[in-house]
Amino acid sequence: MTTPTLIIYDDGQGRFGPLTQLRPVYELRTGALQTRRRIERALNKSTEAFWVPDRLVESVRQEHPESQVNLDPTGDGQYLWVNGRWAGTRFDQQVNQLQLGQAVVQADGQVIAVHLKHQDAGEFIAGGFITLPDSTRTVRVPDRALIDRPWHLLDELPANLLADLSASDVPVFQPGEHPGVTVFGDHPIRIAQDARLMPSVVIDAEYGPVVVKSGAVVNPLAVLQGPCYIGHGSVLVSHASIRRHTVIGPHCKVGGEVAASILHSHTNKAHAGYLGDSLVGSWVNLGADTNVSNLKNTYNTVRVQLDQDTPVEDTGRTFQGAIIGDYVRTAIGTRLSTGSVIHPGCMLAVTGWAPKLATPLGFYTDAGRQPYDTDKLIATLRTVMARRDASLTQVDEDMIRSLAVDK
Repeated sequence: MTTPTLIIYDDGQGRFGPLTQLRPVYELRTGALQTRRRIERALNKSTEAFWVPDRLVESVRQEHPESQVNLDPTGDGQYLWVNGRWAGTRFDQQVNQLQLGQAVVQADGQVIAVHLKHQDAGEFIAGGFITLPDSTRTVRVPDRALIDRPWHLLDELPANLLADLSASDVPVFQPGEHPGVTVFGDHPIRIAQDARLMPSVVIDAEYGPVVVKSGAVVNPLAVLQGPCYIGHGSVLVSHASIRRHTVIGPHCKVGGEVAASILHSHTNKAHAGYLGDSLVGSWVNLGADTNVSNLKNTYNTVRVQLDQDTPVEDTGRTFQGAIIGDYVRTAIGTRLSTGSVIHPGCMLAVTGWAPKLATPLGFYTDAGRQPYDTDKLIATLRTVMARRDASLTQVDEDMIRSLAVDK
């Protein structure tokens, strides 16, 4: 029996606002892991090829130089095409059991995964990953399996996070390993051997498990309430309050109060301030006392406008904070209203409420929006990254420049 090659594709469907302007949808952190990693775990296969919108091709090639990107659909072989909007936690049995010429689709017909001969993939690609070859046999699942909007990440966060924490290979915490740490609750607590937990740290595992990855540092008087995840090399400052369903990605620095939110890599929220039910990209810096509202005073569901040219949508969520793209910075005392959308490369320096929708590469003050000088932004980012032993590549720079709306 031929084992198909796994290819994860970004079909460009759905709207994700600032979150997917600089990354494929499958690289979104949708729990403790990016979706790609969870798909690989669900299928017990490594991804060998990717298909992404043209604007992301060079970025993906840079990230995965050993993989095929937007391969020629002619030739031999079999491929298991998996939609990068599938979280990999539900219907994995149906996907794993796909035979050649079969597809798993959700109730509205959107494709979750399909097993095709390589030469049959051209029609699938040409049809925008919507049209399947006529001979394809479909297995229809009853519920929504694909994310379509950013708030779906928050809807599915509890289930995805629990699955990721349960599958973690970090060793279980042993009493005495970190003197002075207070632990209670019955759920597993997993602390990497080279993570540092200082005295007076409190870990509350009453409501769910806790995982702290290698190289992380948790400073005195910080409180972690499970389920939560602290990524590799991240630092929690003293008095940080990490509440349930919070994911701190790798190499972040976090203080204040964070609840039910996902932070991608290299993001700083090092000072006081509240962040709840929010999605935050990479290389973001939230200034001291930046506060995010996640609940309307009417207790109605929150409405969000993801882009300047898209309509306002009802999220169906009573609790919905901010959606923040990569490379965003906020000044001290910044206030973000419920359902705020801040696109990549923005600087917010206003004394009142920040704009509900901030378009890419905007410098916002009380005088309004000015286009951010892209050369200055890139110079600043190079300085910031050098402090983390990282660098901005030419591909990264080109991606940032492509976002400019003031051309």
